[in-house]
Amino acid sequence: MPNSRLMVIIPDRLSDLVEKGEITERYYNPGNLFDEVHIVMTNDDIVDLDLIQKTVGDAKLYIHNVQGGNNLFIRSLGWQPAMMESWIQNGIKLARDISPSLVRTHNNFKEGYLAKRIKDELSIPYIVSLHGVWDRDCSTVPRERLIKAFRTKLEKTSLKDADGVIAVYKPILRYANEYGAKKVELIYNVVDGRDINKKEDYNLSSPPRIITVNRQVKEKNPENIIKAIKNINCYYLIVGDGYYHEQLKQVARENGCENKVEFIKSIPNHQLCSMLKDFDIMVSHCDYWGISKTVIEASLAGLPIIINTHPIEPIPDYEGDWLLQCDNSVEGYEQAIFYLLQNNNIRTSLGKKAYTHACEFFDPVRMEEKIVQLYLNAMGVEEVKKL
Repeated sequence: MPNSRLMVIIPDRLSDLVEKGEITERYYNPGNLFDEVHIVMTNDDIVDLDLIQKTVGDAKLYIHNVQGGNNLFIRSLGWQPAMMESWIQNGIKLARDISPSLVRTHNNFKEGYLAKRIKDELSIPYIVSLHGVWDRDCSTVPRERLIKAFRTKLEKTSLKDADGVIAVYKPILRYANEYGAKKVELIYNVVDGRDINKKEDYNLSSPPRIITVNRQVKEKNPENIIKAIKNINCYYLIVGDGYYHEQLKQVARENGCENKVEFIKSIPNHQLCSMLKDFDIMVSHCDYWGISKTVIEASLAGLPIIINTHPIEPIPDYEGDWLLQCDNSVEGYEQAIFYLLQNNNIRTSLGKKAYTHACEFFDPVRMEEKIVQLYLNAMGVEEVKKL
């Protein structure tokens, strides 16, 4: 596919991803399929291209801004299509200048609607990747509930006309189908498997080493885990940042375990993946509706994993006995951690099961190949590109 171009429309601020270390090889150009990748941010972020180049592999990288964000929500009276027209036309003009072979949009909000309008005007196919169960997620604070109430029309319109929809975990499939998507595939998040070292030695460290890697927000708050290790001899590393960060440090102090807990706001992804094998257990809290990249990375490293049961209904991605689920309570985490630390054979078996499960369902090469094939199908190209 000579001179092929991909346009990727994202709501993220790339500088934030750089700061958090969340930079993955070829994330925006799977299989090095495209010669040029044009990343379009719907915000005013500015980032050094050299820091992002890894995400597009060998392609020539361009970064553009079609500013939206909260101001667009307010100006358009809640993303009313007629009130967004000026913004939409700016995006269409940019697409006309770029002349991409395909548009990929992250989520089906204003970004997905822009991709739909580009297709209407320029006959360019588009793929939507869904990273949340958006009729259930992000409804814990009034502002999120307000935005959710106004965006439903955009969600349905962009999914209905998409040439392919990627669901990054199983519960999204139900949402995508109910909201009108016609071509939905389950393709788990692609992680940088080359940096993940497989755990071979399951003998306990002294003291045992436990790790949590999550954004520190309400749905992923590790407060109960911190409290659970009060009476457990261990070293506990918490990687991540968020509006709970300082509160969590206070929890560690109040529970007299600040000497056991180390907080690191960010670690470059390649470094984090390479060090996972040096821990004895990953412990996580997540009330979202699917599996996170950090759990996928830990399973590919063969790390025994403890995670809470979902507060409403079981998560289908966690079916089987490849990880240990517990109540999201101090007692639940304490019992689960003690259980694995005191049973070497069970802990070893759990880590090996996690690795076997990950190789079958989360293999990064296979996930990348599935995305490449989806792109080729959307563009009407029959060739299957092997990585």
